Amino acid sequence: MNQIKVISGPDQFATSFNVSRETLQRLERYVELLRKWQKAVNLIAPSTLDQIWHRHIGDSAQILDILRESDSSKKSGIWLDIGSGGGFPGLVAAIILSHDFDYQFHLVESNGRKCAFLSDVVRHLDLPVEIHNERIEDYARNQQGEQFSIISARALTSLDRLLALSEPFLSSDTVAYFFKGREVGGEIEQAAKGWLFEQRQIASCTSTDGCILEIKNLMRKD
Repeated sequence: MNQIKVISGPDQFATSFNVSRETLQRLERYVELLRKWQKAVNLIAPSTLDQIWHRHIGDSAQILDILRESDSSKKSGIWLDIGSGGGFPGLVAAIILSHDFDYQFHLVESNGRKCAFLSDVVRHLDLPVEIHNERIEDYARNQQGEQFSIISARALTSLDRLLALSEPFLSSDTVAYFFKGREVGGEIEQAAKGWLFEQRQIASCTSTDGCILEIKNLMRKD
């Protein structure tokens, strides 16, 4: 089991994830903008606002550790984040991977007010991110055969539904990272009734019952 990291603020975050001072400053600016927009747009659960560095920034940043530790991880490519909401994990990944990796990010979110917030952060921080204000099903129909290296989603829907939403974007080289909670075992069992896939559960370092589910080589069962 992973040792749980307690991230009460930016200093603890920098120590836990070994990020540069510049990256930390950009994350702090992101948090400032989120607190400002939260007054008008429900970007995160209000009860988690005082724990934002642990519950949202730190939780999303786990993907940095996964990519750093993976021997097969790509250093560049196109990243698709679906159901981006307040930017977790997509915007956090875009900020913290800006030095060691070279990704172009596409964030898909159907809520127009949340997209306005995401666009504001991208503009302020000059991030390599495109915001798409549409449902993921519509984006799948409209996108022009883009090949994605990584797909991510956090607290969006069941695994079975995530696989269906992700299928149009998955190639043999694509890796999906889905943030899941204590029901992940049951979700995998249910999804396996209609799908073939390779999966790896990576224990969360911010929650005792959470994990990041890595999915590869997805195929529908006949």
